[in-house]
Amino acid sequence: MAVQLHLRLLSLPGQDTLQACWIRINDGQIVSDLKLGSLADAAADLAAEAGIVYVPGTDVLLTQVRLPDNRRKQLLKALPYALEDELIDDVDSLHCALGSRVEPGLYNSAVVAHEKMRYWLDSLANAGIRVLQLLPDTLLPPFEKDSWSVFSEHNPDQALVRTDREQGFVCSRENLITFIQTAVAQEDKAPAKIRLFHCDSIDESALEVAVSGLSELEWIDDPQIEDALSLLSLKSEATDFNLLQGQYAPRSRIRQHLRPWYSSVALLGLLLVIGLVTNIIQYYSLQARNQKLKQEIIATFQQAFPEIKRVVNPQAQMRHHLSRLRGSNKRSISFDKMLASIGPLAKNVKGLKIQNLHYKKGQLELLLELPDLQTLENFKQTLSSRTPWNVELKSASSTDNKVQGRMLIYEK
Repeated sequence: MAVQLHLRLLSLPGQDTLQACWIRINDGQIVSDLKLGSLADAAADLAAEAGIVYVPGTDVLLTQVRLPDNRRKQLLKALPYALEDELIDDVDSLHCALGSRVEPGLYNSAVVAHEKMRYWLDSLANAGIRVLQLLPDTLLPPFEKDSWSVFSEHNPDQALVRTDREQGFVCSRENLITFIQTAVAQEDKAPAKIRLFHCDSIDESALEVAVSGLSELEWIDDPQIEDALSLLSLKSEATDFNLLQGQYAPRSRIRQHLRPWYSSVALLGLLLVIGLVTNIIQYYSLQARNQKLKQEIIATFQQAFPEIKRVVNPQAQMRHHLSRLRGSNKRSISFDKMLASIGPLAKNVKGLKIQNLHYKKGQLELLLELPDLQTLENFKQTLSSRTPWNVELKSASSTDNKVQGRMLIYEK
């Protein structure tokens, strides 16, 4: 079993900001010292490690509610209204979390103010602490069936009382006996055993009288238990309960963070649509332009060779008739090959102009104008490496911030 981080948020008297204590546990064994400090201190020690976080139980009401058995999604919707009559505050200002089913139609639940939830989660997020599960610290004392677990604290002055797997309450230490006496008076709610951890300040005689022999008292004073977090090392039945439900569920929290970006994403989508429409318009415009150029080529061909009535491929037909006029098929082929090889390469050279072109007996002489000597040399190297011809630079001169070069290209 992997090491699990447990962090407890503390609202200590005289402190304006949240404090925290944290510990690491592996298979019921404490594997790190209990540490206390600010959330910034905790974040620095945890180094982005995610864990289970416990919030002050004084701010969380654990109760049970009657609900008709249904799918969980419908139960979550009905939960606030089922609890409304038991709550003083407006239900819209409260976050209601659903726990496990106790029996058909009866469910554990928790109620906490939205203000508190946002405060805790924002404080943790700002400190860089990731939360896997959020629980009230009321559930820190170990759970054992048919028994209560009580943990007494001095700072703050309170007692954590866990009465069931997902039930419990927090009270001041001076009122603890009163609460226990009230519960025991209802014989159907009296626990078989009450385990008391670090309760040396509780009047044992008064507590014996309060339980009237209906509950066995077990006093436990373990020096290794420094804080309620240390109780996690004791055997206890686990719970899947989590306050991170509804709008606070991990996916909902992500959506809340993404919501400010919705307008930007919508704008980006609109720009993409506009870009797509623009490209379609340009495509059809280029198609029309291409068709017009084809018609102009045919018209030029027919003007040059009026005796030819059927024009299928004007470029091929033009080359054929030019070769006949030249009287040398071999020379025509060599010239065509040279142009086919050199043309695309020359087109990619910025600022290159062909001022003159002369072909004779398999040799092509070019008079070029380029921005600088380096560009001329690069073009020569490109022709040498990417064409099957010999390339010689016959001359080069610089005038008016331009370079003129005479280049001879011939068959190897």
